[in-house]
Amino acid sequence: MDRMGDLIGRIKARVANPMRAVDSAAWVRPLPTIAPPATTADVDVAEAAFGFSIPPLLRQLYTEVGNGNWGPSYGFQGIPTGGAEPDGNDIVGFYLECMAPERALESPAVEWPRGLVMLIGRGCVDFEVCDFLRPPYSLFLLSGDTWDLERPLVESLTPVAASLVERLEAWLAT
Repeated sequence: MDRMGDLIGRIKARVANPMRAVDSAAWVRPLPTIAPPATTADVDVAEAAFGFSIPPLLRQLYTEVGNGNWGPSYGFQGIPTGGAEPDGNDIVGFYLECMAPERALESPAVEWPRGLVMLIGRGCVDFEVCDFLRPPYSLFLLSGDTWDLERPLVESLTPVAASLVERLEAWLAT
């Protein structure tokens, strides 16, 4: 089995246990339910809406493990499926809202960088965002506690993991 296949296999084994599928299972009731896998067509539509590709590993996770509600903290956010329109509750809709031209006029801190996608909910006003444009797809914490509205958003980001693989390996190690 190749490295990615091994990683995906270990993720599938962890999410098979409802108490370990998402970190928040320890404190949230009812237990979060893993969304069914997305189809390849769903991912293609999401990529078209973004205007760029979803990282290959994430594409595979969405189609083989589940379309969100599993993973670190409150879990990965999903993509729209079955022809649903993007909305603020999925990564595509949230990204499109953030990229709306009128938002950039509000303040330098809300000018959203192209390719930065809110991927993992951490609760309250904290999110992990992923750079979908530059492999190995680094993740950063965007916290409402440290987001300085007087400065560009990127200056308020705190590194979480150098890559999507590193983030998933850290989660699997907990």
